[in-house]
Amino acid sequence: MTQNSSETRHALHAGSRESNAVVAGTTVPQLASTAHQDEALFAADRPTPIARPVPVQTSGRLEFAARCPQCKSWHRHIGLGEKDAPCGAHYLLEFKGAA
Repeated sequence: MTQNSSETRHALHAGSRESNAVVAGTTVPQLASTAHQDEALFAADRPTPIARPVPVQTSGRLEFAARCPQCKSWHRHIGLGEKDAPCGAHYLLEFKGAA
């Protein structure tokens, strides 16, 4: 079966429209200097601040005191890890070099 030149041109032209549609729908990556997003735009993107504890031995148990990264006052906790302070701050309570 043979095609005449007008059918061939039409088939080629239709194919190029499809490929143009794909190219128009793709996303072009932006450089960091031209991006419109802030580095820590969303709360999940911000790193959790770290507070370094000071062990405090009370008569009943071992507690950890740490200077709050937000309000700068001392808070006491009974364990290490992610903490919610009385002032509303959220931070990670861990010793330096802990993995």
